[in-house]
Amino acid sequence: MNILIANPGSTSYKCKLISMPDEDILFQAVVERIGDEEGLISYQFAGKEKVSETRAVPDYFKAVHLTLELLQQFCEINTVSAVGFKTVHARGVSGCAALTDDVLRAMEEYMPLVPVHNQVYLTAISVFQKLLPQIPLVGLFETAFHTEIPPEAYLYGIPYRYYEDYGVRKYGFHGASHRYIAEWVKKQYAQGSKTYKLISCHLGGSSSVCAIKDGVSIDTSMGMSAQCGLLNAKRVGDLDSFALLYIMEKENLSIGQMREILISQSGVYGISGLSGDFRDIEEAMHKGGKQAEYAFKTFAYVVKRYIGEYVAILNGTDYIVFTGGLGQNSPAMRSEILSNMENIGMILDTVKNNENPREGIISSSTSPIKIMVMQTNEEIVVAREVEKFIRAQTA
Repeated sequence: MNILIANPGSTSYKCKLISMPDEDILFQAVVERIGDEEGLISYQFAGKEKVSETRAVPDYFKAVHLTLELLQQFCEINTVSAVGFKTVHARGVSGCAALTDDVLRAMEEYMPLVPVHNQVYLTAISVFQKLLPQIPLVGLFETAFHTEIPPEAYLYGIPYRYYEDYGVRKYGFHGASHRYIAEWVKKQYAQGSKTYKLISCHLGGSSSVCAIKDGVSIDTSMGMSAQCGLLNAKRVGDLDSFALLYIMEKENLSIGQMREILISQSGVYGISGLSGDFRDIEEAMHKGGKQAEYAFKTFAYVVKRYIGEYVAILNGTDYIVFTGGLGQNSPAMRSEILSNMENIGMILDTVKNNENPREGIISSSTSPIKIMVMQTNEEIVVAREVEKFIRAQTA
């Protein structure tokens, strides 16, 4: 079974054709600078060299159409069993779902919670509906991995009727990434264990921490939206709700204006006044930039705080895993997060950490808790779940 995984961004589009259940990547493409006069497309067929070209990509329709034209050099479109999306949020929908009109309306309902994400996905889905009307479109929602979180972890301290009437509660995101981490740790390190406890740290432009017990998410840092929890590149993270109301009153801001500030002018960018990219933050910090240092240390502090909370909730942990662009590639950030954690069993090996392995253990041999770095693979999780869904539908 061939599954095409579509991964849309605001000005980019990525896709992979994956053969299931072998999990071989048959074709992959990336289209960047959508909307510019000169877009960049790079693609690769299995066993072939990567090719990069400059082409006009005026809109999303053209971006997807280009990749499908290239794909047909390898196989007929009718050999694609489904198109899978790592969809984000929809009212009353989680898990793997056919992207029907009802599901799309549910995504639109929660547009105010994840405005950038849902709009991008709805645009991409509409393109596929036009170009491939005969092929099933299936979404694996990011909330799916967190459906076992208990009520005491997902309820907010507001009138209960808001939960009943509007679904106001913690949902959590980055589910495909945290699921992959859990499955990888089980396979590589915990096969002989009846039980294992893991804290997964997905750190990058979008970041979250997840407490996992025996492969099941029991708590995570993001909430009803992706705007809370850790600081993100330009998204706010945790914020006192009354501080928010105070700012709105002082500056006479509308809901729409405040929403825009929270999703595009806040987070690491907001504190640093410079960038949401930690490569820029670290460079500025080393040159003496105080706001860059505040952003770096605030981010690390919040990650440390969530790790501490989840050690308490899990009653200890066996593994800490760092993934995502920042989690994998910044020894300085990992060192800052794990500093002074020896008394709770986290002892970093400085040499291993600074070697910055793509994958492997970076804790000291004396550390009771294994600390690891690894690369996540959200696409393969989507492909696995979509394959299960399609087989169940056709059984």
